[in-house]
Amino acid sequence: MTWVEDTAAAQFPLATVVKQQGTLPSSNLFTTLPVNRVLRVFQLCALQTQEELVDILRSSLFGIFELEGLQTYRYAYQDELMFLLDAVLYYGSTWKRAQSIGDRMQNLVLRDEAKALATGMTSVVRLDPTLVPTRGRLLLHALLTVCVPYMIRKVQRKSLEEDWERENPRSLKAKLAKVIRLLSIIWSTLSIINTLHFLATAQYRTLVERLLSLRLVYGTQKTRRFSNLMYLNQHVTWKTWSSFLALINVGRYISRLTRSLQAFTTPSGNLVSNDTVCCACHDRPTIAQRSNCGHVYCYYCIKSRLLDAKMAGSFRCLHCGSTVHQAFPLK
Repeated sequence: MTWVEDTAAAQFPLATVVKQQGTLPSSNLFTTLPVNRVLRVFQLCALQTQEELVDILRSSLFGIFELEGLQTYRYAYQDELMFLLDAVLYYGSTWKRAQSIGDRMQNLVLRDEAKALATGMTSVVRLDPTLVPTRGRLLLHALLTVCVPYMIRKVQRKSLEEDWERENPRSLKAKLAKVIRLLSIIWSTLSIINTLHFLATAQYRTLVERLLSLRLVYGTQKTRRFSNLMYLNQHVTWKTWSSFLALINVGRYISRLTRSLQAFTTPSGNLVSNDTVCCACHDRPTIAQRSNCGHVYCYYCIKSRLLDAKMAGSFRCLHCGSTVHQAFPLK
């Protein structure tokens, strides 16, 4: 029989492989984690997992307010909802365990690095109970990661709604708007420098952790890690396609196609000029606003996009594809 012959023929190669494996070092040498540093991939995966989890929870929370009659409350109290969610997650994870949910999934925990260096502790194998961050340090961490971003979002929203930057340059509001923008640029620059340093040294993945001297170490020396390769493949594929679609800006072409179809289907006597058509809903604008690129939107259409947390204060113009970050009343 063929399968019997194949089995017999495979015995010698299998025996050879077994002997070769027996001469290799113990597998523990391959699974033991580095003693003086946490692998960068673990730290970045923990950060990415935490961000994705928060994004999922925010989307679910905001989805509740998509019901008719609740949308007004969503945009009116969006910052408060985000702050409440961030505070609850922080209290249930970092405040109680000195590790975020993403860190816990990667077997990582924060320690007081200043105290560790003072005692000569360089190993990151496991957390020494005496090096757990104090409540005061965690409180500062909460202020910088939860409270300060909330206050900045509130001020930026107020600045956008009242258009502080267009006021008298000597006014307090105009100066405050300029200071906030300058501080954002400085913080972004320092964050980039910190990231480059992290890639070189594998220490302090965020600027806040560096400022507070909070370093990630392993909770235990060994841990089992399971990777769903199908999920990873789908995730990479989705990221690639989403980046590609964002690059070619499909929405702009769809918008152009919609306007072209409207031009063909609308009687010539009913055609209206661009200044009397909202680029988002393609209807006569309600409380017309002009974007910084010169195109017209309804007040709700443009403000809802500018104030949406996912848009980060700007979005691509649906007419020309330019970055929209300001809106002015149409005169």
